[in-house]
Amino acid sequence: MAAKRERTFIITILAILAWIAGVLALLDAARYMGWLPFTLGNGMKFVIPDAQWFAAIMSAVVGFIYFLVGWWLWTLNPSGWLFIVVLPIINIIFLFLAILGKTTFSDVIVQLLVNAGILLLALLPSTKQAFLPPLPSKEQVNAAAAKAQASAAQVKAGAAAGVAAAKPAAPAAPAAPSDLTKIEGIGPATADALAAAGITSYSQLVAMTPDQIKAVLSKAGLSGDPTTWPKQAQMAAAGQWDQLKKYQDTI
Repeated sequence: MAAKRERTFIITILAILAWIAGVLALLDAARYMGWLPFTLGNGMKFVIPDAQWFAAIMSAVVGFIYFLVGWWLWTLNPSGWLFIVVLPIINIIFLFLAILGKTTFSDVIVQLLVNAGILLLALLPSTKQAFLPPLPSKEQVNAAAAKAQASAAQVKAGAAAGVAAAKPAAPAAPAAPSDLTKIEGIGPATADALAAAGITSYSQLVAMTPDQIKAVLSKAGLSGDPTTWPKQAQMAAAGQWDQLKKYQDTI
């Protein structure tokens, strides 16, 4: 089975901050409309004095969207990451418009800090990685490779024992080597060096560590960073090309 996405500590914090930002935005909407019995500083004022209602509507919309995005983050919906990057930027711009409308900085400092914190956490590489499609399990790839090797061993054992059928079947064509150049970072020269070392399939790369691959490259007088090659080979071996392309775009 393919590995499932797991909600990390950062994603949990992001979801909670999104809900907090939603509450703050709804409070701003009420303050713009003068519905709350208290205000901070001089109260909330929009950059256009006669458009307090517009500012209230926009704040309410942002608040409801934040509640929805918080749920998407909690359930690891891929749409959550895109919105949690765009939404705080929009809200920060909107808060600066409020400052231009003579709203005091103390009125919006909490919202600015919350939105800036959300944006910072959302842009962490580990946050985006959590929303990528889950990788196939290594056990699944290893099981497929082991099955292929067992089948090849049976054919070889049968030939060695001299087992002949009444009508011999056409010999099975040897499996074609994998196109290792589909792995980001492997060019034709590197693929030739790996082949010379007997490494011609994705499953072989999956079973190797980056240090082992580096040793092969070093003997061939080549250099490179094979850190992600086993992970890429794992997806290629499983035939998950779309997922491999998305992963390669992140590296």
